[in-house]
Amino acid sequence: MELLPLFPLPVVLFPGSHLPLQIFEPRYLTMVSESFRHQRGFVIVQTRPGEASVDGQPPFFDLGVYGEIVDWDQLENERLGILVKGLRRVRIGPVRAQPDNLLLGECDVLAPEPVEPVLPEYAGLQRLLCQMLKHPTFAAQAAGTDTEDAVTLGYRLADWLPFSAQDKQELLACDGPAARLKLIHEAIDWDR
Repeated sequence: MELLPLFPLPVVLFPGSHLPLQIFEPRYLTMVSESFRHQRGFVIVQTRPGEASVDGQPPFFDLGVYGEIVDWDQLENERLGILVKGLRRVRIGPVRAQPDNLLLGECDVLAPEPVEPVLPEYAGLQRLLCQMLKHPTFAAQAAGTDTEDAVTLGYRLADWLPFSAQDKQELLACDGPAARLKLIHEAIDWDR
C-alpha cells in the first residue's frame, strides 16, 4: 500500500490518457508543488454523481488512476495549467484528510494489464480507433497508440467515445481488456 494524494474530480482518467487541469485551490497547488518536488504523482478519482458531500468532501469511487504531471504552464488569474498522464489503476483504501483538507489514501497499485492481441471479433473497434486517430482532435496522440494491443484499444476508446461518467467508471473497473472491449462493442450502434 502506498499513501498517495487524491484528487476527486467528476471525470475518469485512464492509463495512457492525458487530462488537462487548471489548479487554483490552495490544497491542490500544494499537492502539485509536492509532486514536482518529489517527482511523484497523485490519484485522479471520479466523484460519485448525484451523491451529497460529507464534511465538505464529495464521495468518490474506490478505483482511480495514479498519474504524473507531464507538462505545465502558468495561466492567468493565478491558476496553474497542468497536463496529467494516467499511468496505473489503483484501489483506494482508508482515506484521511490533512489540515488543508487534501485527502490522502492508502492505495494498492494494481498490476498493469499485459499487452495482448485484439480478438478478431473486435476488428471493427480497431478500424474505428484508426479512423479517430486521423481526426485533428486525436492526431497528436496517434504516434504512441498501438491499435494492435487490446489494452490500448480499450482505454483509448473508453476515453474518447462519449460514454457517461458511470459507463467510463465501469470501463475502468473492467477485469481485463477483453471485458472492456466487449462492453464498448455492445454499446456501439453498428447499424447506423
